[in-house]
Amino acid sequence: MTSNPSSFPWKRNLIVLWFAQVVTTLGFSFTFPFFPIFFAEVGVTDLERAAFLAGVSGGLLGLGMGLFAPIWGIVGDRYGRRLNILRALVLGAAFLILSGYVQNPTQLVLSRFFVGATSGVVPTIMALVAAHTPRDKLPLAAGATMSALLFGTAIGPLVGGVIFDNFGMRAAFWATGLGLLFAAGMVLVLVREDFTKPEATKSPLEPFRSLWTLVGNSTFLPVLLMAMLLHSGVLMITPAIAGIVKNLDGGSSSASATAVVFASIGIAGAISSIGMGWLASRVGIRRMFIWAAAAATVASFGPFFAHSIVAFTLLAGLVALFQGGLGGLLQGLIAMKTPPGMQGSAFGASQVAHSIGTAMGPMVGGTAVVLFGFRSVFLVNVGLFSIVLLLALVAITNSNTAMNRPPSESSAE
Repeated sequence: MTSNPSSFPWKRNLIVLWFAQVVTTLGFSFTFPFFPIFFAEVGVTDLERAAFLAGVSGGLLGLGMGLFAPIWGIVGDRYGRRLNILRALVLGAAFLILSGYVQNPTQLVLSRFFVGATSGVVPTIMALVAAHTPRDKLPLAAGATMSALLFGTAIGPLVGGVIFDNFGMRAAFWATGLGLLFAAGMVLVLVREDFTKPEATKSPLEPFRSLWTLVGNSTFLPVLLMAMLLHSGVLMITPAIAGIVKNLDGGSSSASATAVVFASIGIAGAISSIGMGWLASRVGIRRMFIWAAAAATVASFGPFFAHSIVAFTLLAGLVALFQGGLGGLLQGLIAMKTPPGMQGSAFGASQVAHSIGTAMGPMVGGTAVVLFGFRSVFLVNVGLFSIVLLLALVAITNSNTAMNRPPSESSAE
């Protein structure tokens, strides 16, 4: 258990953890776009095989995160979430630095699994934010934390490209590891946690039983399902954007134009995560979420009909303006539905949902592109957001928690 969040310096924690999240995500996204090239550097001469191995390595990264996130979440609840953040940052940095020394494709592929299995920084940071933030500020705090993730993802490839062009892929791995160590230093010096170790359990399996009970709850499971669908939607459009841009741009400067589209999506999502979190703390998280889900459903038609690169960039950014905010609101919902002392476990479960979305999104998007063309991914997103909207109308409305009202109405509970 922790002390009253209102008497704790939660704002300082949130600011420091926001910067730590940006640095961490920035570092991780240094290398993502360039994996096929690095596979060529370690002996894979066939470009198609290099792209395939890059996809396999990304899948193993998600698999490692999905398998170990609940375990690390339980560890954080038992031994402290600040310590768990430091563990994730230091171990992630160690395996990323080691990745810069790989000599063959097998080592590179396996390194991604161990990076995923030992890091999982996002749920550990969210757990500490949720544990010490006053309840009426949870939507804003969760949105701010999500904005850091989106912002780092948006600008990371740009910075990583500069490092890659000037120093090579191995240096990008080392820079990523050093970035995580820098974030660990920030957390060690500036972040505080009021943590009391819980009583010893009668069985080592008891925390897992409690987690299973929480995840299977009729009000919690739909939130995890929505998290999976939204994260899948973010990644679903990724395989199609470069092709759409090339067709719209006539093939000239398509790489630069694609980078601009991705940056606009990331920045719009980051802005909306904070903005919607702020609005949710005033109008109620349920109402804000339903409005945003409906708007995202309608906005997803826009990029399908865009006939210029400028229009496509603006309309794709408009979708992200609602989609990014929805992701932040979902983190707030998870924080508000989680019993005290189980924040690490809950966000570990959320990481599993994200990992499933990571695997499902590109696969569904790639299949839609092959069968129906590049732009079809946005029509699939329309269906996806419609499902999220229906789940929100049913699951959040039927919830017995205070989140169905503006936080000001539930603060006395």
